[in-house]
Amino acid sequence: MLSCHDMKAGDIYICEECGLELQVVKECSECETSTESCGCEDTTSDCVFSCCGKELLKK
Repeated sequence: MLSCHDMKAGDIYICEECGLELQVVKECSECETSTESCGCEDTTSDCVFSCCGKELLKK
């Protein structure tokens, strides 16, 4: 599943259902040191990026 750890500045993600495109302007500041130190690693607060009920795909 797509998370903030996967998203790098300049990447573009698209929803295949409706065509929405999102570009990453700034990377997650908590992922800079390691994915283990990121607050998003807590399974109760995972970053989830989806649209139209489907995961966004990297363009």
